[in-house]
Amino acid sequence: MAKTKPRILPWLREQLDSGLLGAVWINEERTLFYIPWKHGLRQDLQEDDFRIFQAWAEASGSYRPGIDAPDPATWKRNFRAALDRKKNLRVLSNRSRDSQNPHKIYEFLPEVGEGRESGPAAEPEEQEAIQDILKTLTLSPQPPPQQLPEAFSPNSILEQLPQTPEPAPACNPLMALLANGLQSEYEVTAFYRGRQVLQECLSCLGGLRLVGPNPGVEAGTQVAGTALALPEPSSTLADQHVAYYVGKVLGSLGAGLALWTSQTGLRAQRLGHCRAYWALGEQAAPGATGREVTKENAGQQVCYISQFVNDLISFLEGSHRSPQYTVWFSLGEPWPTEAQPWTKKLIMVKVVPTALRALHEVAQAGGASSLEEVDLQISSSLSLSLAPAQLHSYLQELTHTMQWESGAHC
Repeated sequence: MAKTKPRILPWLREQLDSGLLGAVWINEERTLFYIPWKHGLRQDLQEDDFRIFQAWAEASGSYRPGIDAPDPATWKRNFRAALDRKKNLRVLSNRSRDSQNPHKIYEFLPEVGEGRESGPAAEPEEQEAIQDILKTLTLSPQPPPQQLPEAFSPNSILEQLPQTPEPAPACNPLMALLANGLQSEYEVTAFYRGRQVLQECLSCLGGLRLVGPNPGVEAGTQVAGTALALPEPSSTLADQHVAYYVGKVLGSLGAGLALWTSQTGLRAQRLGHCRAYWALGEQAAPGATGREVTKENAGQQVCYISQFVNDLISFLEGSHRSPQYTVWFSLGEPWPTEAQPWTKKLIMVKVVPTALRALHEVAQAGGASSLEEVDLQISSSLSLSLAPAQLHSYLQELTHTMQWESGAHC
């Protein structure tokens, strides 16, 4: 019998009661709780920093240990999305960018028409008094699991909390992020015959090159772009017959498949002998949408910022169509078809510009509160706090002030 997926809030309360996963209650009424929230690109990231996210992935069935490849970034994203959908839960303090103790503090709100579990909801005067107290409190480091010492009291765990959104900055923060050249950080995921063999997030100011595990002289340092070597197939595939053909394709990559950002979006170029095909979309859907990557020096546009901005504006205004920004590549073989889906292709690579994904996540958070700011770690060197309502006005401003390259959009 299939295991029933638990409801996240009862499950979360059980974990908070146990204190085993790093997330703990921080007030006697058990309405406030603390969760460590360290960004996945930090050098000091450890397994303990994402135990709560992995536990929910296992409980919800999205991750099967020993079967699925570990993916802490997706675990955290799914966990956050599940909490964001709960109307009786809100982020009280977002300190995920704190250099010493990155974390978030959540608050359980009373259900509509009900009081809190510990008693009736506070009157407005009481709420104001509580807020005044919270503003005087400071935060201490996270204690060891299963221990709740005095240092983990509200007088030491809660920082000063802004109660109203800060005014929007005078300049448009998206100008540097999009209009002056897309931030060059990518999440790259590679699959051999449908099996994930690599996932890496890296910053590449000079561009990115996908190369084989043993690149030759032509893939040396004289070629621009950060080289990301795809794994040796014999070490990742049990079927050595398939591994042989994957190796043949990798060996023909030469200087690689190059990607880089321009003022208008993301461009691609084939540098070696290996043919490559690409398409834009969340999934590598079969059909005639796959196009061959050019060998021309100027490359070809595979994602337009202007199209993304327009689609994101529509999404914020109620369109059910999400903007597309994920680029898929099929290496050495034509684009997948109904008869031969992408899971049957020798090598498929998915590339996600993290800046565009972050903005899409802000737009998705708009259902919870159009005023609540979302803290974005765009890349290892760039962060941004933005509310969905601000995002819409900033995007509109971009469309009025920027003149993007015209042409057929992908």
